[in-house]
Amino acid sequence: MPTVVPARGGLEHGARLVLLLVLSLSFIVILADQDLPRRDAEELIADLRAGRVTTVVYDRDWPAYGTLTWSRGPLSWTQAAHRQPDDVWDHRTGELVRPALERRQGAFLARVRAAADPSVEIVRGGPSWFRVGSPAYARWWPPFAPVAVAAEVLVWMMMLTRRDHRFAGRRAWFWILLAGGSPLYALLEPYPLWRRPYEALPAPARLGGPAAFALAVTAMLALTMLGTPA
Repeated sequence: MPTVVPARGGLEHGARLVLLLVLSLSFIVILADQDLPRRDAEELIADLRAGRVTTVVYDRDWPAYGTLTWSRGPLSWTQAAHRQPDDVWDHRTGELVRPALERRQGAFLARVRAAADPSVEIVRGGPSWFRVGSPAYARWWPPFAPVAVAAEVLVWMMMLTRRDHRFAGRRAWFWILLAGGSPLYALLEPYPLWRRPYEALPAPARLGGPAAFALAVTAMLALTMLGTPA
């Protein structure tokens, strides 16, 4: 049976386990946050009065643009349907009318705070251009965002700089990572995490670029269908 030289270099086994954990958690958080159900903002008030809300997150410029979301748990979020008020934009210049926006936002948030239990966390998000990573991180646990982004960047750096990939070539891994396959890279390269680092392993049939592209497209379509509400 053909074998390859045992894999050397790269991250230590324990570091790869941590990397796999972070990337898998990131994947789950983003997947659970896909295509949030849309409801009228007034339903937030009703949910607050019924004690069904744990966290409210609103963007700085909502309701002009941005989002208002609320949760019943870490991975159960609802987003307010976007209904832009007429008075928050100057229709002649196209500029945001900040006083009108602050007045509307302040009035709504006053109702939110009046209906909310003291345990409800009300969080103001930053501008969309200032976000680190997916907005799903901020809704789940904001400190996780830089950790998840750093883990993703590390995997891309490992993929681009390493030459002795076992399971797929660099082009193939490029398409797989674009489809969200970073956890697979941490699990499989340069050797499977369930094997010893210096163990001589049977040489697998490496996945090529075209096959990886087809798999990536199929995976993205499947994830899109999975995240689309019925």
